Amino acid sequence: MFKSIFTKYFTVMSLIIVISFAAMGGMQMLFSTQYWVDEKKTLLEENTLAVAQMTAQYAVQDEENPSQYNILGNRLSPYLSIMADAIDATVLVADNQGQVILCSDPLLAGNPSLSAAVLSKMDGSRFFEVGLLGGFYSTRQYTSGEPIVLESQQVRLGYVFISTSAAGLSEYLMNNLQVFFLSALGVLTLTFIALYVMTYRMVRPLRQMAAATRSFGQGDFSYRIPVHGKDEVAELAASLNNMAVSLSSVEGMRRSFVANVSHELKTPMTTIAGFIDGILDGTIPEEKREHYLKIVSDEVKRLSRLVKSMLDLSRIDNGELRLKPVRYDLTEQACTVLLSFEKRIEEKQIRVEGLEDCPRIDVSADYDLLGQVIYNLVDNAVKFIDAGGTLTLHIQRRDGRVYCAIRNTGGGIPAQEMPHIFERFYKSDRSRSLDKNGMGLGLYIVKTIVNLHHGEIVVRSAEGGYTEFEFWLPDSELLKR
Repeated sequence: MFKSIFTKYFTVMSLIIVISFAAMGGMQMLFSTQYWVDEKKTLLEENTLAVAQMTAQYAVQDEENPSQYNILGNRLSPYLSIMADAIDATVLVADNQGQVILCSDPLLAGNPSLSAAVLSKMDGSRFFEVGLLGGFYSTRQYTSGEPIVLESQQVRLGYVFISTSAAGLSEYLMNNLQVFFLSALGVLTLTFIALYVMTYRMVRPLRQMAAATRSFGQGDFSYRIPVHGKDEVAELAASLNNMAVSLSSVEGMRRSFVANVSHELKTPMTTIAGFIDGILDGTIPEEKREHYLKIVSDEVKRLSRLVKSMLDLSRIDNGELRLKPVRYDLTEQACTVLLSFEKRIEEKQIRVEGLEDCPRIDVSADYDLLGQVIYNLVDNAVKFIDAGGTLTLHIQRRDGRVYCAIRNTGGGIPAQEMPHIFERFYKSDRSRSLDKNGMGLGLYIVKTIVNLHHGEIVVRSAEGGYTEFEFWLPDSELLKR
């Protein structure tokens, strides 16, 4: 059964609050009960001691038996009645055998004696209990007992018991419970309202994020999550918005890539199929076959480069691109790459500079991958250089690094396009008009290979002036990744 975060959070927090209030109410009842009992005990014990002392003052020696003492009950009785009314209690005076001598409550006159069990609990000392006083009472009472001692003779004359009904505790607790319940009801109502609002505000961004992710999953990256505050949820919302921007950009590049690849595959294949069919069916005369076969060969090489770029991209994405470093002369490799562009350089009458100043510089690198870096950069330079322009190659060792810079004159790169130049599938507006064969993967692959060598690559350009790509590698043995 599906339960939303709102429902689960609100339910859990509500249970915690209710349980907390219940526990607090239980503790209050416990402490109230203890307080009530302690108050009653203190009150009864103080009055019991006072009555015992007063009773000792009303004890006289028996004339016939001097060892016996009699309590003047007729003189003591008014005082006991007054005290009993004052504290709403029953006062009993009993002799050493438990016979009741005086009782402030006339209704208890039929209970003339206390049980031996009660007297045994006294054991000559102070006594307190919550009960029936050995069956003397029919309802539960708080009872305090105190022996009556004639201090001058150190003689115990009997006992004083003061009892008050325990039913008052229930009434006291009910009153407290009513007050607590009404207070808790008001507080809980306000708490639940605040909790509902707070939970709703906490969950609302999550719902918006869920809606956003569903939208992203369906390919719509236009949805944006409102960002409020600076907490973790706001940070997550901002991250999702940034992700949507990135995904939208990647999706645009992906679609452009699919369109470019489809076009790049279709065009050479159509050309190849047309010329081959023309040769086979005799439409193309024999003396021109070599010319058209060369075109077919160029188109096959173009397809090969396309497939290679696709494979390189796949290896990069899968993390399968691994270095096989060897020690070799970087200058010699760069010259070899330049020679492969000899025909194109001559066709555009490009002047090559810097080779005569490049010393032999050894590097530890993957020969094939770094050769691809230089090839792509030179190919990029030759492609966009103006006819009669200059291509400059500069290689040097500096500050523990090996630097390689390839510079070409020409239109340059617009400043707004510089931050995107190394992104996959990115092609500037100018390259779209000049580069009919590219897919926007070359510079992305170049940057990835340089980074695998623990190096960096930068681009510098001035519109209408030049473009320069420079990469550096650490001048040390590279470890295989």
